[in-house]
Amino acid sequence: MEELTTKEFHEIYKKYFKEYFDKPLKKDGYYKKGSIHFYKINKLKLREIINFQRHYDRLTVNFGVSPLWCGALKEGINIGGRINIFSKEKSHWRYQWWDLRNEEEIKNSMVEILELIQTGLYKWFKEKEEEENIIESLKEAYFDKIHEYMFLATAMAKFKRYDEILPYIEKVKEEYKEGYSKEERDRIKWLKELFKEVLLLEEKVKEGHEAIDDYIVKRERQSLIELGLEKLIKD
Repeated sequence: MEELTTKEFHEIYKKYFKEYFDKPLKKDGYYKKGSIHFYKINKLKLREIINFQRHYDRLTVNFGVSPLWCGALKEGINIGGRINIFSKEKSHWRYQWWDLRNEEEIKNSMVEILELIQTGLYKWFKEKEEEENIIESLKEAYFDKIHEYMFLATAMAKFKRYDEILPYIEKVKEEYKEGYSKEERDRIKWLKELFKEVLLLEEKVKEGHEAIDDYIVKRERQSLIELGLEKLIKD
């Protein structure tokens, strides 16, 4: 098949992207931000993330969930992967990308990817709406220790498991002091912000259950604002 010019490629890619991704995902309740990011907030206040990644004439999709109730973790895709894991034929890491070398490949690849999104990925997202499932998902997460403990401390607050919050707060503080030098604690911005956040949560624990619940609701809202996703705020 005749090779596409750069202009032809972009026009065809844009046309099929709109048909096979923009329209179906928006119909399924996803909010598009920019040209490649789609988001939805599930009932646990986890941000469902669908991210399209193109490299020249190849395409893949990164996906994941991220907790709005934890400011330190709101931006990353710590629990997730790539769309090929839902394909029996392409589950191996070597097959993470789909070819887009001509119009037929662009169309066929996008049709195949959309099917994996609407079957495998949506099912995966649905499973992440269960409290125990999201805690269990730590086994597949890309966390270092301090972020793992931070996730658990804030998750215990989110799920109203009040007696389990402080032990994880102590683990965060211990990891902060023993896992990082004073120079790192003074220099690394995200580390300072994480520690400030865990101290605030500790204050709310001392104030009582109502203060914890109020803190989590406000933190979820603030995360959406910081992410530029104000349109997804529901009062």
